[in-house]
Amino acid sequence: MKFNAGLSSLLLLTVGCSIENDVGKVQAPISDEPYLIIEPMELNFGVVEPLESVSDVITFRNEGQTAIELIDFNIDGTSFLATSTAPSGWLAPGEEVELWIGYTPVFVEDSGWLTVHTSDPALEEALIPLYGQGAYPLLVLDPPVVDFGWVEPMGAADSGLTMRNDGLADLTITQNLVVGADFSLSTELSLPITLAPGDEQWVDINYSPLTLGEHSGALWVESNTPAGTTQAQLFGGSSDSPIAVCYVDPEEIVPLWDSADWMGEDSYDPSGAEITEYNWVLIDAPTGSAARMPGGTANRYNFVADLAGTYTGQLTVHNEYGRSSEPCITSLDVIPEESLWIEMFWVHSGDDMDLHLLAPGGGLESNNDCYYMNCVGGGWLDWGSLGNSDDDPSLDIDDIPGAGPENINIYEPADGSFEVYVHDFPGSVYSGSNDVTVRIYIGGVIAYEDTKSISGENSYTSFATVEWSEEPIVIPH
Repeated sequence: MKFNAGLSSLLLLTVGCSIENDVGKVQAPISDEPYLIIEPMELNFGVVEPLESVSDVITFRNEGQTAIELIDFNIDGTSFLATSTAPSGWLAPGEEVELWIGYTPVFVEDSGWLTVHTSDPALEEALIPLYGQGAYPLLVLDPPVVDFGWVEPMGAADSGLTMRNDGLADLTITQNLVVGADFSLSTELSLPITLAPGDEQWVDINYSPLTLGEHSGALWVESNTPAGTTQAQLFGGSSDSPIAVCYVDPEEIVPLWDSADWMGEDSYDPSGAEITEYNWVLIDAPTGSAARMPGGTANRYNFVADLAGTYTGQLTVHNEYGRSSEPCITSLDVIPEESLWIEMFWVHSGDDMDLHLLAPGGGLESNNDCYYMNCVGGGWLDWGSLGNSDDDPSLDIDDIPGAGPENINIYEPADGSFEVYVHDFPGSVYSGSNDVTVRIYIGGVIAYEDTKSISGENSYTSFATVEWSEEPIVIPH
């Protein structure tokens, strides 16, 4: 194989020492078009018996019109070395020199590089791969790590591994040793064992923990490989699974005003191990809710729900040995106590959506419109019977930067037609189309839910009319 390479300064072959030999004294190049051929551009010595050495040659030939300087040579790889004096100096047009490289196997797979620098501008550095294979056995323990997992106290587990010869000569296994009081060979091997290249032998290993906790050990195998010994790691643990016990107290609350506690303090470990970690996660909540599981350890206190619906918590506990419980799941029902409960949320944050509820015959952004200007926390609106706060509206959540929720409620509305609107407040960061959802509860039961795509700043979108009477109904828009 031919390769056009380029090389530059004084020649130096590094294989533990420097070797120099003049190629010839010729005039320095006056052209920019030297043409150096290196053959071959890869040396593969094949399979070589241990302690034997073989050599092969690389030729450097100048097929250009200008002299080429061979600057330096360097060999990387403990199995390879130069077996001839390294050429150095200038290579005249038409002239060639040789470099012999020897290989003595160290491992089953040996590799290295010959790096050559010359004055040929086409390639200032040539990298020539060097390969060889030693006719050695190679013991592979597969897998190198055996994990027995968790075992119940006084229990046992069986597993094992494969001893395989991935080398190029017969493998002789002369001794094996299991280190670790909790591990042993299930069946003693009849030693020595000889495995031809590619052959394998299964080894049964037993884990019978003597104490609670995590345990480790090792299987050592002695053989005729160059390394002499090969090791596999053994791991296991002994413990009962802890038991997660969870509940929520109380099981039913009203949104915004009541709180509930997620309780996990009754969790335990049958073997008496310490519970060291309590992982509470809120795995389900009404769509649009921004409520989060409170911080804490076994118990998570003062959870407040922002929307009506069901909230589901999950508890997983871990004992001091790192073993996990099965999840414990408990649910909280959140039911409005107000007769009329309206909630709203949207998809994209940064878009200030405002919930509006108009009294019978009322107009937008008036005292007959409950919204952020006059109704937060009850405001000063007096609807229905004068002085009766039960029929007055209250905007209990007004969210500006997020995606809701917002809420308006009335304990006992006066009879009449109430209109529900959503206002896309102008000047917010997000100005694209946004899906907005409105839910209406009557007597704690959902009576209406709809999602509308709203775009356009300062727009008002009508969602529904609530006809309040002895039998209230919701009329969608």
